[in-house]
Order: sequence, then structure tokens, then C-alpha cells
Amino acid sequence: MIKLIKYVTLCSTLAFATSCGDQLRLEEREASFNKDYFTYSRYQLTTSIVSVAKIYGKAATDAPRGQAAMYFMDCYSGDQIPAFYTKTDPNWLYQDKNVYAGSGDEDGQLRTLEAVKKLATTEGNMANVAAADILKCVVGAYLTEKYGDIPFTEAVQGRTGDLFPKFDSQKMVYETMFAMLSNAVAILSDANSKGLPAESDVLFKGDKTKWIKFANSLKFRLMVHSYDAFKKAGKDLAADMQAIAGSTNYMSAVADNAGLTFPGTVEKDAWYMQRTWGTGNTFTEQKPSKYLIDQMVAFDDPRMYVIFAPVLSPLSSKPAKVDEVVKINGFSYTINHYPATAAEAAALTAAGRDLNGNVTSVPYVLDAKWFGTPNPTNVQAQYGGTGLTGSNGFYDNRRLTGFSTLLAKVADPRLKAVLMEADEMAFLLAEARQKGWISAGTVKGHYENGIKLSFQRWQIEDGTKPATHIGSDKIVDDFTAYYAKPGVALDGTAADLDKIATQKWLSMLITNQNEAYTDYRRTGKPAFIGKIAPSFGSYTYPQRYMYPLDEASNNKENYNAAVSALGGKDIASAKMWILN
Repeated sequence: MIKLIKYVTLCSTLAFATSCGDQLRLEEREASFNKDYFTYSRYQLTTSIVSVAKIYGKAATDAPRGQAAMYFMDCYSGDQIPAFYTKTDPNWLYQDKNVYAGSGDEDGQLRTLEAVKKLATTEGNMANVAAADILKCVVGAYLTEKYGDIPFTEAVQGRTGDLFPKFDSQKMVYETMFAMLSNAVAILSDANSKGLPAESDVLFKGDKTKWIKFANSLKFRLMVHSYDAFKKAGKDLAADMQAIAGSTNYMSAVADNAGLTFPGTVEKDAWYMQRTWGTGNTFTEQKPSKYLIDQMVAFDDPRMYVIFAPVLSPLSSKPAKVDEVVKINGFSYTINHYPATAAEAAALTAAGRDLNGNVTSVPYVLDAKWFGTPNPTNVQAQYGGTGLTGSNGFYDNRRLTGFSTLLAKVADPRLKAVLMEADEMAFLLAEARQKGWISAGTVKGHYENGIKLSFQRWQIEDGTKPATHIGSDKIVDDFTAYYAKPGVALDGTAADLDKIATQKWLSMLITNQNEAYTDYRRTGKPAFIGKIAPSFGSYTYPQRYMYPLDEASNNKENYNAAVSALGGKDIASAKMWILN
């Protein structure tokens, strides 16, 4: 776009010094340039990569998925977790964008990807076709795991007159994606395949080997998700999974991660939670759940000191208000200790749930450094948190742990629009190996590698752990000692699956709430989610989103067929094919 602006400016300047004939030639060149710019597949590919990654990664701030995964609860929402899923959106939404159509900024991802494929095929740039298909599978997987059966093979064919696409069965969507990903790998493995210029490929800078690793890892993710469903349908995916696991041609290092770093120059191109522009609500309103913080405290998990800040206005055992400055991971925080004697007795406790979902009273830990919210109702008021000095109005509670200053930045190498990362792949391999679906590697090896890769993506260093992280310029931990901790170390029993699920859950914190929500629905792990989350509401735990109103109105025949496949009711508790 910068080049285009410069070229148009040059044309405008030269126009005053040229003849009519010269002016016509300049206008012809400008028109030709504009045509090429807006139709060459490499430019559309850049647009698609940015749009697909940026919108998928926005799940980091998705309140429904965050609460459904028991990560965060929102101030001033007064919601019940499943109540998010009782509404029906007007259109198909990829996060908050209409993925099939729409004319707004960053809408129509599938439409743009279709344009990339058609243009690239005409140009002979088949590597661009492969990349577009990989991205289409990201979007397709998101949609089918959100809704169930979806329009996929007939989608975005309006130009050919197909305005009412059928809903493909979820089984067909998966089979189609498997074939697309395999074909993409074949194209990219061909040394003669053209396309993916480094300047246009903002994801991997034209590195086909990384696109191949991404495609294989994504395919492995989808096979893990659907393994049991295909097995029930008479097809065993184990051989295909072993082919990927045995090849080692998958994401295995942080450098392989599929994610975009934000430039941070303007608000729309900045990290989702930044506090430079806007109200700051996105940064302050999400508070980690007590269950997340309790788990991280129990493990003394080093990621806690990177992602979260200590409580900024704790109730204190001190006789008078005391201000304290602490540094953690290179960021300084001013902590205002408020004497508990100044607080009403009611402020010292809040209602919560124990690990079995039973109502319990949760007392405030005086001078707490790390303390999460015990329930999702009136989060901003718990423990007398309303109106504290320095708070962001109703969208904050400084009595509770909040996000670290790192997450308030507009850009940082650790703050990415994540599509998939190597640590997730390692945990998928660990699960598949533990269940006997693959024979490559060991459960312990894959599992510990997943933890290591998660630490590394947050720039946690392996070394001698200090006595405290208070006063630290960076977070250093002994990785081997962490692997050996009770509750972390594997013991070769069926309980290992719970440990794998817990560590994967912790690894996807902030990076991939989409996957965390899908993972719980398909595995029931971590088990406490299913006991606690539904106890805060009056609805069955949401298994899916309901279909868009637009489909029920304008594509009724195909909509009715899809609802019939769900058992006849388009409701949040209906289980899609992969979850049955």
C-alpha cells in the first residue's frame, strides 16, 4: 500500500509537467498498476494471512470462551457462563467478523482466500494456493468446532449463482480439510512450486518448510479432535497420525510457531489488550479465576509471573495504608496495602465454588500477591474492590490479580496473533502417544517438551531458580525441577492424561482460548471445569454456538437439514459429531 501511495503521488506531481499524451500514458500505467496490485495473488495472500491470524488470535479477549475454559471472569458483566450461548448471532461469525461475506474491515476471510486460489492458479503460483488452503482449514476448523455442520465445499460460490450452499456434515468437513492439508504439503514439498515471496508472506517469510510444518501440525490437531468420532464411523486415523509423528516434519521449536507480531503503530494494528489507546477496559475487566491462580500458585508456575501482575490493592494485616513498589520480570508495580480493619467484615469473604461445584465461602488472603476471582458475578465489587484509587471504574478490581504490564504493551515478540504453536503440538503428541494412537517418541518426552516450549515462548529461561521472582529483571526457572513437581511429574498411570490436559490448559492461557474450549468439550479435562463452570449458571454447559439467524431465514432448507443432524434442536447443549 505504501508503494501504491507513492506511485499515485508521483503521477499527480508529474501531471502538471506532461503533455496530454504523456498524461494518458501515465494514467494507463497507474490503472495497470492498480489492477495488478489488487489482483495479484501475493497481495491478497498478505491480506488473508493478516486477517485470518488477527481475528483467530482475538480469542485471547473472547469472554465466552475464556469463561467456558475457566480462565477469566469479567468485571461488570454479572453474567452466567452458559448465558453467553443462549443468543443467536445474525451472521456466521469468525470471532466477531462475518467470515463468508460482509464488506467491513477484515470480514470475508473465506471469500478472500477463494480469490487467492483462483488468482494464484491462473498465475501458476501453486505455493500460494497451498498457503490459502492451509488458512482455509484454520477458518473451517474454527467454524465447524463452533457450530457443527457448516457450509464448506459449496461456500463463497455466489458468483456462480450458488447463493444457498448446503451444510456439509462435520465428518465431510474434516475429510475435506485432511485432503486439503495433504495436498498443500505435496505442493510445498515440490521444489518447483512457485509463489510465497518473502515480502508477501508475513507469516513465514516465504519459508515453505515452516508452512509444511504448520500444515502437518494443524492436520494432527484435527485428527486428535476427531479420532474417536472417525473410529466409531469405522475409520482409524492412527496410521495417518503416525506418519506425521514419525516424520518429525511438524512444529517442534518456538521458531516454527504460526503467529503474527503486531506492529503497534496504530490502535487497529496493536496487541489486543494494549492500554495506549482506548478505554483500557479490555486490559482491566478480565480477571483470572481463583481456580487458575490456585493451580499456578500450587505449581509455582513461572508463567504466572510473566502473564499476571500481583494484586495492586490488597486487603492487609498492616495497621495503616502502606505503599510498596515491587519489580517482577522487569516491570515495576506500586502496591497499595489497605488495612483490613478499614474494610467491612462482609468485604473479607465472597461466595465461590469448591472443586466439586459446591457453594463455599472464600475468605480473602490478607496481603495477597496472587488471588483470583471465585465467581463471575459482580467481579468488580468482590472484597470491597469498587472505587479503589487507580482502578478503571466498574471494569476493574484491584483486590484481584490482573494482567502484567507486558500485556498492556502495544507490541512485543511475546504478544502474537496465534494460530498454532509448537507447545500445543507437543501436548497433542503426548496425548496421542499415551492413548496408543502413535508409537513415535515417549509420552514423557513429548509432555516435558510441551512444557519447555511453553516456557520458552514466554521467554522464561532455564537455569537456577531464584528464591523469589520479586525484584527480577527476567523470569528464570529450573525446568527439570518443574517437571518433577508433584502434580506435574508423570507416573505412567491413567492419571497422566489429566496432567497432560492440565499443562496444555496452562500453555494455552492467553495464546489460544479457541483450542482450550474445544479441548475441554472433547476430553472433559481438566475435570474441575465441568464441575465448577456449570454451577455458576442455570444452563447445561454449552457444547456449541447456535446457527446464525440469517441461515434460518434465508437458507432454511439446508439449515433444517443441519439442525436435524443435531437431533432436531438448534440449541447450545446439542453435541456435534466429533463430541458424540
